[in-house]
Amino acid sequence: MKYEEIPFMHWGIINKYNFSDDKIDRVPVKVFDPLLTHRYSIYGTTGHFSYISPVRGYRPKGVDFEKRKRSDVFRKIIEGQDWAIYITLDDNLKSSPFEKTPYMFCSEKYRAATIINRFPSYVRIIDDEVLERIKRIDDKIAGSISRGINLVTFPIKYCESVSEIDSDYLFWIIKSMNAAISYSIKEANRIGYGRIVVYPFFNIGPLAGGSQPRLHSQVYIDLNSDGHGLLMDIALTVFRSGGEQCPLCEDLEEGVIIYQNDTWTLWAARAPKRNFQLRFAPKRHVEYITDLSLKEIRGLADILIRSNKALDALGVNENRNIIFYTKPMGYGFNFHLFGEILPWENIGGVELLDTCRVVRISPRSVAGMVREQIGKETKL
Repeated sequence: MKYEEIPFMHWGIINKYNFSDDKIDRVPVKVFDPLLTHRYSIYGTTGHFSYISPVRGYRPKGVDFEKRKRSDVFRKIIEGQDWAIYITLDDNLKSSPFEKTPYMFCSEKYRAATIINRFPSYVRIIDDEVLERIKRIDDKIAGSISRGINLVTFPIKYCESVSEIDSDYLFWIIKSMNAAISYSIKEANRIGYGRIVVYPFFNIGPLAGGSQPRLHSQVYIDLNSDGHGLLMDIALTVFRSGGEQCPLCEDLEEGVIIYQNDTWTLWAARAPKRNFQLRFAPKRHVEYITDLSLKEIRGLADILIRSNKALDALGVNENRNIIFYTKPMGYGFNFHLFGEILPWENIGGVELLDTCRVVRISPRSVAGMVREQIGKETKL
């Protein structure tokens, strides 16, 4: 596709060909809530923020509940019949994360691929003359343009959940994703971005935000260098205040530990955000998700598959989020990578008023039930 043919904000591109003055309110911005925000002297703002990106509303829906139909937009991309910008094929670099022109490419011979999200939350590329034009129209919008890179990683072989994927394919999803993150950060550093917050996650199922049925991970790479959100700040504060003492390198409460392999520990969250919330962390003190070794990536795949199969067997809602807390780049204090599995649930008023949750099952009970299911699966 020629640069001048790219629709407004597709692949995060705003150029002189697709921008007009009437699109000023469709330019993605990042806005911190003035009532739920405070500032740090070193790392900028922390608090609740919103990525406001109208192009997100144009994402193709993979599930039509009314017509009971499912579609897979990745299929045509894989077959080389639709436009994409590939960053990694398996863990091999294909294009720059700041590539300007999408292309068609058949990726069927690979195991996993990472592409630029076509309908992103961030502006990835903006022509200088367009930026100057936006400044003249509304300098406030120009100053809050949301900059970053949205990545999507998917397996070439079709599957819809972590429970059903082959361990080797999940290994390659994580490996491809990590290679793309590393390359994106390296290129962002090269052009002057220093502090970078990275948000990797899986949205599995439409209720959990998965707009496509094919299993895929996403990464939000925030290049705004203006701070981070409330939950990230709480996690960073816990590790920062401990100095050299790491809470995840200390012994966990034995009653909530569910399963351990050579490289990872899985346990039930002690103050759950959801019923059946699970947490996992590498045994080695790893700060960045991109620093995981090959053995640790295989161990992570094992943990995710076993835990999700156990939740399935217990009848836990199959719509789930899997999220990773990884140390932001350019932040100078201690951290330990960890992740969470969050089954989808409705939430009520008190949960919206504060960072709290009313749950009905104790963490020890969750640990016992999931531990038992993993044990049964292991014996099969």
